[in-house]
Amino acid sequence: MKLKVFYILLAVSIMTSCKKLLDEEPKATATLGDLDPTTLDQTVIGVYEPLTRSRGRLWESTVGLGLELMSEYADGGSSQLNWSNYNALMNLPNNFAQSWTTLYEAIGRANSLISNLNKNTTLSDAVKNKAYGEAYFVRGYCYYFAVRVWGKVPLRLHPIVNASDVGLALSPVNVVYDSVIKDIKLADSLLPNTTTAPGRATKGAAKTALADIYLTLGQYQNARDKAKEVIDNKATYGYDLEPSLATVYSPTLATNKEDVFSLKFSQIVDKGAFMASYWADSKAKAAGYSVSGNKFGGIISLAPLIKGWDDNDLRKKFSLYDKYVINGVTTAAEVEKDIYDLRMGKYKDPDAPIDTGNGNDFYLFRFADVLLIFAEAENKLNGPTTAAYNAINQIRRRGYGQPVNTASAYDLTAGLSQSAFDDSVFRERGYEFIGESKRWFDMVRTNRVAQMINGVNSVIKFPTRKPVPTKFVFALPDVELQNNPLAN
Repeated sequence: MKLKVFYILLAVSIMTSCKKLLDEEPKATATLGDLDPTTLDQTVIGVYEPLTRSRGRLWESTVGLGLELMSEYADGGSSQLNWSNYNALMNLPNNFAQSWTTLYEAIGRANSLISNLNKNTTLSDAVKNKAYGEAYFVRGYCYYFAVRVWGKVPLRLHPIVNASDVGLALSPVNVVYDSVIKDIKLADSLLPNTTTAPGRATKGAAKTALADIYLTLGQYQNARDKAKEVIDNKATYGYDLEPSLATVYSPTLATNKEDVFSLKFSQIVDKGAFMASYWADSKAKAAGYSVSGNKFGGIISLAPLIKGWDDNDLRKKFSLYDKYVINGVTTAAEVEKDIYDLRMGKYKDPDAPIDTGNGNDFYLFRFADVLLIFAEAENKLNGPTTAAYNAINQIRRRGYGQPVNTASAYDLTAGLSQSAFDDSVFRERGYEFIGESKRWFDMVRTNRVAQMINGVNSVIKFPTRKPVPTKFVFALPDVELQNNPLAN
């Protein structure tokens, strides 16, 4: 059974003075001076734990589903309408409230670990450095996610030890990004090239995160250079594209060579992800998609991205469906025809024990990210060079089942302008990362939100379901506003 990062309590002394004030504070602290490397490693695992907690409402569910439904090509249907109504979504404070507390718990644990490592005098530098690197990576990535979702946030970089630490003003977006880059750079300098424990951060993951952060900030030279470092050292890090999509999204494999950093889930009750069940319908088990189905939204075939998707692209068949075969009989999938007419099938685990036990991992970064970051940044800097074409064409060739290093009839059209190539990369990211909750962030960072939503609204039956948003960050949740007097 696939490796699962199990919950490790950090507790040796419980903090009670401010526990009732904030869910953000570390639930406990650990004194590392008396710990050996093995126990330290267990404590590091505890830093990751909130990110993969079933029912934690972070990437495995609320984020994985909600952010994907915010894509222009998706709709939550009758049960998840709020995720498509952008303006109501952005102005209501608690749509990401559970994610906020879970995210800050991971940040709090990372802060506690860093603080205790600073005080420790018994562990070797080599052992401490790896732990530092993982803590900085988790903290940095959590703030990278937070700044894109909420904008200004309280930048907590030290453990909360008493009630006087609760009040903290919101940091400007640029200050948060500066902290994120600092953390991930430290992680890059401290982490090992590889890991024998899937789901743990490595040097390649840190470099990829930096490339993605720089791309979001429009720092194309830095984004290109970091992505190229990963490409040039892919053998060192063990990265490459997997020929088979079934391998990439397997519910049972611990990892694969395309896995740069992913959240690990297992086929164990309450130790898995929800994604396969969220997207499937009531016939999920018999249809081969999940142990059960919630019908929490689907995909709009008329959306320009989807309508223009070549049927020969294997990713389309792997990711989307409107029918399935049960006992030899072709049966129409359950959809809300006037709203969405395709189901998402990228995550499949019919052998899961329960809907909280789907084994599909959730990728934050794949080697495909690296190639597409490089292609986009290289084009922004130098136009559609041979190197930029080579990067995107590897993705396209794999999508069409072709050898990735051999020229193919499915390669991107030669001689494109810089603008046309940029549009092609954006489109390719839509196909490659459908179901992986990247589209909304891509729409925002490339200033394509209105363009994409208007394009869909021009062809769907009920365009009022997807109003063009007037803002692009969420309101802070009540838990922060009530407990942090300086957050208002």
